[in-house]
Amino acid sequence: MRAPEVVTTARMRGEAAGARHLDALAPIFGDPRVGATMGGVMSREVVAQMLAGNEREWARDGFSSWMFFETATGQPLARGGVRRTEFDGRPEVEVGWTTAPDRWGEGFATELGNLSIQVAAEHLRLEDIVAFTLPENGASRRVMEKLGFRYEKTAPYKHFGDHVLYRLNV
Repeated sequence: MRAPEVVTTARMRGEAAGARHLDALAPIFGDPRVGATMGGVMSREVVAQMLAGNEREWARDGFSSWMFFETATGQPLARGGVRRTEFDGRPEVEVGWTTAPDRWGEGFATELGNLSIQVAAEHLRLEDIVAFTLPENGASRRVMEKLGFRYEKTAPYKHFGDHVLYRLNV
């Protein structure tokens, strides 16, 4: 099973995230407002490593993150999608998103999340998916709840400290 490498929503176009997106994505992950929601800002080098990881995931799993651009302007908006991860010692498939902070509150995370859920159900035939964030990231938690995810637990995530885990049966 593979996810489409190019996806569209009403306002965005997404393409399989990879090295070619470094210039578009580094400013988003380097922004202190984004860093405050993710446990710190990321250097350009760390973003490059993350994008290389996305390329490996696409090759290995047939799905990963997309880089999203606004259809009307071509401006970079977000990175997100469906990826394999491990949470609290259990393999999971995560729906995740990170949006450009200047565009927060415009519904792009919800739009991206809805698309990711649709891909998880229709293309990947998954039974359930998770989403997680830092406990204090109220905006992301509200998006999860709006998308139908339900709180399951709080547990450490890798080296990032406690995260809240939400689950959705698709």
